[in-house]
Amino acid sequence: MRKPLIGVIGVTAGLYKEKIPDFVDNLDRYFKCFVKENFWFADTISFPALYARDKVDKSFQEMEKLNVDGVIIIFLSYSPSLIIEPVLKKYNIPVLIWNTQQIMEISENFSGEDMMNNHGMHGVQDLTSLLLRNKIPFSLITGHSKQKDTLLEVEKWCRCACVANDLQRIRVGRIGGIFKDMGDFSVPNSFIKKNLGPTVINIDINHLSESAGNVPRKVIQKTMMDDKKKYIIDNNLDDKTLENEIRLEYGIRKFIEEYRIEAITINFTCFKGKYGCEAIPFASISKMMSEGVGYAGEGDALGAISVWILNKLAKTAMFTEMFSTDYKNNRIFMSHMGESNLLMAKNPEEIKLIKKDMSISCANTSTAMFLFQLKPGNITLFNLAPCGENGFRMITTNGYIEDTKLFPDITAPHFLLRIDGDVRKFLTDYSLLGGTHHLAMAYGDFTDDIRMLSDILGMEFFKI
Repeated sequence: MRKPLIGVIGVTAGLYKEKIPDFVDNLDRYFKCFVKENFWFADTISFPALYARDKVDKSFQEMEKLNVDGVIIIFLSYSPSLIIEPVLKKYNIPVLIWNTQQIMEISENFSGEDMMNNHGMHGVQDLTSLLLRNKIPFSLITGHSKQKDTLLEVEKWCRCACVANDLQRIRVGRIGGIFKDMGDFSVPNSFIKKNLGPTVINIDINHLSESAGNVPRKVIQKTMMDDKKKYIIDNNLDDKTLENEIRLEYGIRKFIEEYRIEAITINFTCFKGKYGCEAIPFASISKMMSEGVGYAGEGDALGAISVWILNKLAKTAMFTEMFSTDYKNNRIFMSHMGESNLLMAKNPEEIKLIKKDMSISCANTSTAMFLFQLKPGNITLFNLAPCGENGFRMITTNGYIEDTKLFPDITAPHFLLRIDGDVRKFLTDYSLLGGTHHLAMAYGDFTDDIRMLSDILGMEFFKI
């Protein structure tokens, strides 16, 4: 993930500039040191202490031209809201108000000078009251830069602003259309573009066949040799099936480069045994997901975008789906046809490459897929759910992947997930919120990151 580009402005009052200019000069010197010391996690563009509406407006003009990911406003002293609010109304740039000050504590030696240098909070209250009344979006963090959790929150906001900005330009490739009659994620590409940002590109399966069919045999052979050295090859996996799989891998990689794609979704039902696209290449998809490409099955662009988002927030993520409930033990059996993230393997040296029958899409066809046990640990599930005219809402929950061996009769990636709380309530709440049947998953707790991102994007957020 790239480093966020953040604009940082300090604000004060025109009255102070007029009556006590030395005070404003001192605030400006402090502000320059503050930015230098505290924003190591971002590239910054900062401005001298601003005290008039035209100066605030000019700073936003410059930051808009530079396409900053977000702007952080710091009240160096009191600053009246009406030099800031009209400017925020004009520009569609995420704004964080960092409610902070110079001193960490009020000691018995607190002086009039200390009060003058540390009275920004009522400026914050003036502005936030007006912004809320006028429905102008903003984020707010309160705390001192020496409080590590405060600085981590600011860093997190910057990363989320970066993801929100990049989300507006990413391209999602959809190969083979949408699974017939699957309605939960079936929203028009124009709706996704308008309400979320990404551009969805529909790619004809015949184009993939042509692209994959032209992959040089020596390239395929080299990858086959590499895979055989790296993974445990199941006895049932023949070279022809593996060769077809790898040919498709390079065909899809060509698309990713040609269309500048960062997320992809593939409908397995469009693979009908034709040369160059015999069956959906699950092993290849798993490799790409492990490399950071967003992915979802069955033509689900929203699912692919969800995995892309969680990849950016958590560094690696996986596509998954709920299948069966263990009511007695408060667990859900999670799986999908053949996609997995290799970075999530409990024992990387035990990853198997196996043959998977795909007669469900075309008689007498097979593909290759990876099979391994996922490492146990705490996870976050994330869903991007359409909600009518309001666009989308973000739904999250936490759970724990149990340390259980694979079921020998199931030839698909799978694991048992223990949900925090009552599994019955979780499943009811999830469906009543409109959660779709495809999810993104990552190790760790990223619910607060997702909440912060939803805040920046102006979306509803729900944690179950």
